Amino acid sequence: MYESLSENAFPSTASRSQRRRTALVAVLGTRAESILDRVVSETLRATDFVGLGRNVAARYTTVVRACLPFCLAALGATDPERARLFDENAHIVKDLAEVGVPKFVQRGLVSFGFRLAAGIVRQNARPTGFEPDELEDELRVFQRAFEARLYFGV
Repeated sequence: MYESLSENAFPSTASRSQRRRTALVAVLGTRAESILDRVVSETLRATDFVGLGRNVAARYTTVVRACLPFCLAALGATDPERARLFDENAHIVKDLAEVGVPKFVQRGLVSFGFRLAAGIVRQNARPTGFEPDELEDELRVFQRAFEARLYFGV
């Protein structure tokens, strides 16, 4: 599916950073739900959802699955648009806490999800015309911004 993608497939008027962001969305967009499913299933298997149980895991999955479109939009967005999207969706952390997932658990699950995403990005970077390190670095920039805005309000 991504074999036809190359750096040239992205608008030449876009900055290199914006082209990397577009490539990240191309790589992760169709895989986001499977990453979420793996985060939840691995966490359940290893820890019974960190002692919170399957019902909380199901509620977590429902809330986070509804947030995937926002996350993918923010991943591909320019910095100002990304900041706006983060501000509009800052309630996610509170929503998850309300369904029984403490903030420290949320952060661990987010970290695990980003580790899974980084592996997928590295495996699928070259067909987009970028080196694995380039896309992984761009993903890390997004992760830092995501965590700073949603968990620390920065």
